[in-house]
Amino acid sequence: MADSVERDTAAEIRKAVEDYFETEGAKYMPFDERGVAHATYGVDVKFGHVEVFFHAYRDMLILHFIVPLKAGEDERAKVGEFLHRANYGLKVGNFDFDFNDGEISYRVAIYCGSDEFEPPRHEQIDAALSIGLMMIDRYGDGLVKVMFGLAEPEDAIDASEEDI
Repeated sequence: MADSVERDTAAEIRKAVEDYFETEGAKYMPFDERGVAHATYGVDVKFGHVEVFFHAYRDMLILHFIVPLKAGEDERAKVGEFLHRANYGLKVGNFDFDFNDGEISYRVAIYCGSDEFEPPRHEQIDAALSIGLMMIDRYGDGLVKVMFGLAEPEDAIDASEEDI
């Protein structure tokens, strides 16, 4: 009986991401031993950029957009409210907030299947990246205003969503 070799689907996902970076000419830090690569992308908000971490798992790719500012302890309740209001109605992805240290991020997942596995296509990676960057662009300045006490969460959401 021949030995069956288990398919390394995480490696296929890593290869798809590396091919994406190469095709796009993006500067990035390659995948590490944990299956994580990252790149810095500019955004049109006060903080100017986000670090995007690409997590390759056996059945999915998760893009994690880390905001370079952390909410101080005194602002965390209002920041949490702002992010919950922002999440309401989102179709793809969501904001995450760590109440322990104030870290703020946006996350988008691409499911690749288990029984019918296919690595993510260039268009899927591009769409996930674009969605995350658009959400940071849309809500970033409102987030900053709430973090620095310049706006209440509901008002900041209204301003962020006024053109929707």
